[in-house]
Amino acid sequence: MPNFNLINQNEYKKLFTKNGFFIHKNAFSKKFLSKIIDDLNKAKNVEKYYDKNKKLRRIEKIYNKGESLKKLNKDNLKFLKKTLGKKFTIFKDKFNIKPPGGEGYFAHYDGVYKFLDKNNKIKNGWYEYSNFFVNILIAIDNCSIKNGTIEIANAQKKSFNKLLKDTENNGTPNLTKQKERKNNFKSINLKTGDLVVFQNTCPHRSKKNKSKINRRIIYYTYTLSKYGSKYKNYFNDKAQSKNTTSKSLTGEI
Repeated sequence: MPNFNLINQNEYKKLFTKNGFFIHKNAFSKKFLSKIIDDLNKAKNVEKYYDKNKKLRRIEKIYNKGESLKKLNKDNLKFLKKTLGKKFTIFKDKFNIKPPGGEGYFAHYDGVYKFLDKNNKIKNGWYEYSNFFVNILIAIDNCSIKNGTIEIANAQKKSFNKLLKDTENNGTPNLTKQKERKNNFKSINLKTGDLVVFQNTCPHRSKKNKSKINRRIIYYTYTLSKYGSKYKNYFNDKAQSKNTTSKSLTGEI
């Protein structure tokens, strides 16, 4: 069972409202997370991405591909309802693997980019589906600055068009170097089973894994359930998009 008994609901909600993110320690046991890895190893009909060194980098479309993965999603939804006071539904999902030597990710917002759909129409990234997104990142391995943990800055409270002006506007959500320098990034050190909740408008990045251990994380994104599920829409559009750039593999080696 997840360790959600010590939640200071009001404190978490205040932190999220003020900064756009908070950390919850010891959420899941190592035993449960080992079952998650078993599910991932057996999962069928998933999307896999490899880096330029041909190492497995990411697996997507995973949340319902095993009993433990299904339970994880249900637990996340309960956690968000308890801490943020709203009902959510899954929007997208991924398992990120950063092996020793694995590249980092450039500073970016999630979902803030333009893409061409199958009809060559320009679309506004994730904002075609909703205007509010919450991520839950769960540490499978201990995450530190040495193995490339996530670094997060406070959320930007801006419209899509204003957020887009902070980016390179090249089909990825990567921030301009000037905008990146204006943010105060915090390295989020995590132990196995810890989680981070953060809004998609929090600038975030990570560096290369310079250690000898993996940095694996589960990374689910949620939207408000009152607007319905956009999960299939998102992945269908992603598959049919005519964008030539791919955020999945952008970063520094």
